[in-house]
Amino acid sequence: MSVSDEQAFVSLKDVDIIYGEVASGVKALEGTNLHVEKGSFIAVVGPSGCGKSSLMRLVTGLIPPSAGSIKVANKNVNGPLKIAGMAFQNPTLLPWRNTLDNVMLPLEIVDGYRKDLGKNRSKYEEKAYALLETVGLKDFAMSAPHELSGGMKQRVSLCRALMHEPQLLMLDEPFAALDAFTREELWGVLQKLWMEKHFTVILVTHDLREAIYLSQKIYVMSSRPGKIVVEKNVEFDFPRSLSDTYKSDFVALVEELRNHISLERQ
Repeated sequence: MSVSDEQAFVSLKDVDIIYGEVASGVKALEGTNLHVEKGSFIAVVGPSGCGKSSLMRLVTGLIPPSAGSIKVANKNVNGPLKIAGMAFQNPTLLPWRNTLDNVMLPLEIVDGYRKDLGKNRSKYEEKAYALLETVGLKDFAMSAPHELSGGMKQRVSLCRALMHEPQLLMLDEPFAALDAFTREELWGVLQKLWMEKHFTVILVTHDLREAIYLSQKIYVMSSRPGKIVVEKNVEFDFPRSLSDTYKSDFVALVEELRNHISLERQ
C-alpha cells in the first residue's frame, strides 16, 4: 500500500537536483517523489548513476534540492539532520580511536548529547557496550581499527550510526565492499537491529538479493535523471533467513526487479 505525503515520515515531493549551473549542469534527479512510513525499511535500487546517492544526501540535508520539497518528521529539511544516522560502503573509522571510542563519536557531535557526555560517560559507555554486544563485538571494544576485519569494521560503523538513537538510518551500499559470506552475515545483524529498535531505514544498494532480504518495500529508479518508476512491496514475513533467498518466489522477485532495471538501462 502506498504511503501518502501526509502519512510519511520521509517525504520527497517533485524533487530535482542539478549539479552545476541550472542551465548547463548535470541533472541527477528529476521530479522525484518518495514517501516512507515511520519505522519501515525501504530499499532503493536502480542502474549506476541514477542518483541513488544524491537521494541519500538530499534526505539527510547534506545538499539542498534544486526544486521541490523534502520533509522528515513533518519538518522541512534545511540542513544536516540531527535525527539521522548514516553508514557507507567505507566504514571510515578514526584510526587513532579504539572501537568503543569510534562508536561513541556521535555523542561528541550531536547537540543534546555533547553536554551530557562528560557528566554521564559511564551511562553512554554501557549503552555502547550493549550495541557492540548485539553485533558480536563486545570483546573488541578496546581494539584499534587496524586489528579488525572488514566485516567487523562495518559492524562498528552500524553501531556508531545507531549510538545517538536516530529515528532515521541511511545506508549507502554499506556491505558492497565485503565478501559474500560476510555480507550475508551482516544482513542478519541489520535485520535483528531493525526489528529490535524500530527505526526507519532507507537502504541504497545494487544487490537485489540484499534489497529483498532486508526491506518491506523496494523502489526502482530510472536512469539519469533519476526518478522513482517502480514501487514493489516485499511480502515475505520477518525474520527472514538465507534459505528464503533460494525459494522460487524470492528468485522470481529478483528477476522481476532485474528486468525493470535492465529496461531503464536501455
